[in-house]
Amino acid sequence: MAKKSEPARPKRTSGPRAPAGKHALTVIISEKTIEEAKVKAIRDRTNVSRVTEELLDGWLSGFYRLKQ
Repeated sequence: MAKKSEPARPKRTSGPRAPAGKHALTVIISEKTIEEAKVKAIRDRTNVSRVTEELLDGWLSGFYRLKQ
């Protein structure tokens, strides 16, 4: 009797899965900035993803402006 084949499983990527409606974003910044951001996020009881999203939303809405 032939075995039933199992459906192919999707490839797993490293790291946590993004919640519904969210996608991963890769940025290239200094190691020092990453380390400091992680430490401050922990102290502020948040995470770097939330900080990044809020800053990007503020920049897109015109609330934050980049230094010249």
